[in-house]
Amino acid sequence: MLERSLSRFRVLLHAFVLMGNHYHLLAQTELPNLGRWMHWLVTSYTVYFNRRHKRVGHLFQGRYNSIVVEAEGFSLPLSRYIHLNPVRGTRLGQGELTERRARLRAWRWSSYRGYAGLSRTDGMVSEELIFGELGGPKATCRQRYRRFVESGLVEPMTSPLEEAKWQAILGSENFQQTVHDRLSGWTEKKRREVKAVRQAGLVVPAERIVSAVARAHDMTIQGVREQRGRDQEAKGVAMTLIWDLCGYSLREIGTMFGGRDYAAVAQQVRRTRLRDQEKRLRISVAELKQICQGI
Repeated sequence: MLERSLSRFRVLLHAFVLMGNHYHLLAQTELPNLGRWMHWLVTSYTVYFNRRHKRVGHLFQGRYNSIVVEAEGFSLPLSRYIHLNPVRGTRLGQGELTERRARLRAWRWSSYRGYAGLSRTDGMVSEELIFGELGGPKATCRQRYRRFVESGLVEPMTSPLEEAKWQAILGSENFQQTVHDRLSGWTEKKRREVKAVRQAGLVVPAERIVSAVARAHDMTIQGVREQRGRDQEAKGVAMTLIWDLCGYSLREIGTMFGGRDYAAVAQQVRRTRLRDQEKRLRISVAELKQICQGI
């Protein structure tokens, strides 16, 4: 169905992986029809799956998530992240290096085997974008790409998706600003239709956020920025709100809070969101977000 959908909606598929409970697609639409494409694909597969297994109701949990990606410089690392899904995580990432490499190379439901020269190239995958980032003959590209991806089995890796600004745009600062400026010109009705776009159009000064967090936690602004120790609730909340509302990159947020590494900032934001879901924060992120936005 994925292959049929590509020609039907004029979509180029650069990389994919299908997992037991989710999938990732690195795709390029020739027309402004992403929503219609995904609706057709998800609905068609759900109908097929329900008929086959004699069930009814929804198959996927919620709407799909999407980000816009700058092709040059960001497609290559993003494709590696996609292709390493079968050997990432607490359960799938277990085992010795040789075991994980064997599982990665044997995973059928992915475009990796074709890219790495381990099987015939999947006809529905367009390889030009990824190999264009590497340069050189295709045979050489396949060897280099295999080494590039499988180096991720050894090196600690941060998801490139965590660097997506507003959780919607992955690219250079110039690219992010260009997309933001274009979205800012949209009508209010059009912005309301897409959550990530709505966030991208709403920029709150970071100073206002830190000040609001300081008041909520009975601290000084400097105290929030320099909070240390195991319990860094105020700092974590401030980082999370700045990430959601200001459009700063993880590195920029780290600089604001004493030169923290971007990976440490990403971890702090994840930890804060978990505590927020468990209702263990003094004041929820949603409540503080309303205060910062002046609602």
